[in-house]
Amino acid sequence: MICMAEVRLTMEEYQALLAASREFEGTGRLPSPSAVKRLKPKPKRKGTPDPKLSRALKKANEWGRLKSGKLRKGVSQGDIMSKAHKLRRKMK
Repeated sequence: MICMAEVRLTMEEYQALLAASREFEGTGRLPSPSAVKRLKPKPKRKGTPDPKLSRALKKANEWGRLKSGKLRKGVSQGDIMSKAHKLRRKMK
């Protein structure tokens, strides 16, 4: 038996589940698997972490942030990521 606290349903899936349960309410039978949409597991990240990108991100964050950790004026998180990818390409 699945604990309902672990399952996250969209509104459409919830309504489909309710409709399927109402259909079989008095019969004593369980709904068929095709009547209830199955949830897919979350896909896992493929590949290994890149240590060069990690080092490049540290350097780019030093460049784009103040001592307090805030972003410098005119610098966005996208700018930091672009800089990190450029630094990583130079490391190869």
